[in-house]
Amino acid sequence: MNFNRHISRRLHEEHEATLALWGRLEQTLAMRGNRPPEEGDIWLLRDCGAQLAGEVTRHFAFEEAELFPRLTAAGEGDIAGLLIEEHEAIRAAAQRFGELAQHLSTRWPEVRALALELAERLMSHVQKEEMSLLPSLEDLLDEQTDLELAGRYS
Repeated sequence: MNFNRHISRRLHEEHEATLALWGRLEQTLAMRGNRPPEEGDIWLLRDCGAQLAGEVTRHFAFEEAELFPRLTAAGEGDIAGLLIEEHEAIRAAAQRFGELAQHLSTRWPEVRALALELAERLMSHVQKEEMSLLPSLEDLLDEQTDLELAGRYS
């Protein structure tokens, strides 16, 4: 989908990056099966962990502070509430992922299972935002508000 609003395009770009990275991790882990990780897998897991840290802090916080209240005020509080619930679940899993990732060699089965769960949760969440949040912002935001939000998010 093509987005006209700056903030929608920016979030869409981040969503695409999330889908690409976590999709690659999901594919890698599926092909590897239960075998221990190789060096490339470890680097990929670290990249995912770093991306996830930014996602659950900056991206989620911006949506919750700036976008979801606007959705709620426009009568779309149900979707805002659902997305917030998903943020909370992803944050909890991300925290656990960060803790487990420190012990890759001794806790690999747990790390692998949680990474696959996170990949699924993130991809599903991004799809919901792409189908509901971003199109709603296109209709909801005027040009001035869009520019202000894009400036704050930069």
